[in-house]
Amino acid sequence: MSKKRHENQPARSDEPSKAEKTQPAKKRAKPKRPAGEVPWHPAVRVILSVLVILHVTAVFVAPWALSTKPALPPGFVGPLDANGQPQMIPNNHPAWQMPVVPQTLHKAFSHYLNLAYLNHGYEFFAPDPSGTHVIDYQVTQPDGTVVEGRFPDLEQQWPRLLYHRHMMLAEQTQRMGLESGQHYADHLARLHGGPCRLELSVHLLLSPADVLEGKEIDDPKTYQFIASVESQSENQAAETIAIPGGTQ
Repeated sequence: MSKKRHENQPARSDEPSKAEKTQPAKKRAKPKRPAGEVPWHPAVRVILSVLVILHVTAVFVAPWALSTKPALPPGFVGPLDANGQPQMIPNNHPAWQMPVVPQTLHKAFSHYLNLAYLNHGYEFFAPDPSGTHVIDYQVTQPDGTVVEGRFPDLEQQWPRLLYHRHMMLAEQTQRMGLESGQHYADHLARLHGGPCRLELSVHLLLSPADVLEGKEIDDPKTYQFIASVESQSENQAAETIAIPGGTQ
């Protein structure tokens, strides 16, 4: 009896029944992305790679153009002008001495270097640091008192940012000429109430021989005098120093 019932049972099928078909189908889970695969379009990756290469090139070009010195092979003679002198370019260097590759790349990236603030003076501290410019001043007040000072001076200008500011003022005076020194002298004269005399010097580094001899880093011989400036009277300053856009 049980055998007949077993034979009369409908055969099972793997096909879904009508009730199963009417039920909403479950959402299939999205396949997981293999580890390490970048979900970016290949074109996007190519563009970003090119931009990164250009940026790294610009970062490399800036110090390369500054540190490459003009060099000539022995006996080389470059093009001459009509007077028989080497052809010059605006920065007062012979055009045929300037390295072509770094100068060309620096010119091509110049706008980007300035925009991204990458055009730094990499030679300021290393590998060949130069001397530091120092300004000494003396102001004679009406009662005969003499006010003396120096900048930069780490003992007087503190915190470090204030010292750095005074150091850059001295460096700019050396680069901009005596006119900027004249402004400093006039300012110190007004500040302390008397005529001011200002002296610009450069504090040279010790040579290896000086170090072996035990010479001190602030030895007087390490200071080399460059120029001196005296303050002007108020009437002279008003006549010679004009403020752009200002009223007389």
